[in-house]
Amino acid sequence: MSRGAKQTAKAEQILQGAMQEFLQHGYTATSMARIAATAGVSKETLYSYFESKEKLFAAIVERTAQQHFQEVFASEPLPANPAEQLRLLAPKSLFPENLDPRRMNFYRLIVGESGRFPHLAELYVEQFEKPNLEIFTGYLQEATQLRSSDPEAVVWIIQGMLLYYYLVMETLHGKNVMSMTLDRIVEAMIELLFSNRK
Repeated sequence: MSRGAKQTAKAEQILQGAMQEFLQHGYTATSMARIAATAGVSKETLYSYFESKEKLFAAIVERTAQQHFQEVFASEPLPANPAEQLRLLAPKSLFPENLDPRRMNFYRLIVGESGRFPHLAELYVEQFEKPNLEIFTGYLQEATQLRSSDPEAVVWIIQGMLLYYYLVMETLHGKNVMSMTLDRIVEAMIELLFSNRK
């Protein structure tokens, strides 16, 4: 294994250990010493890769965002029709999290710590939410069938709908109480947003 590959593997080992500790104990209660022990590295090695807990947390946020974008936007070519794009992207933007429950737990951690550490929440918004909104906006700016003159605001509406659906149906276990499906919501959004549903 080359030196670069070894360094990458070691960094990944540290990130995995850090994620485990942050999820289990929260940001405040997690120490660099505890992360080093869980990752199976010395404190000296840990600090040679990440000089502070905040920078280590930032690296996890960046990696989580990159994984999400890869799963949602880069896994397959998008259709040209904006309605079909929404049909494809809406469920993908939600349900990759279901394949890795730690990602949603990490999101809950950031929300839970946002009052004491607003800069961590801002980092998440900068690395994850802002690029996500910008990518979606770029798609809608090309959609001549869009009924609104403000694609960026439309993306906020769509994202709000997706977040609310996930919050109620998944996080709060609403799927055990209500019968609404994401497909129905997406089709209603398409009908409202585009002059031609096909």
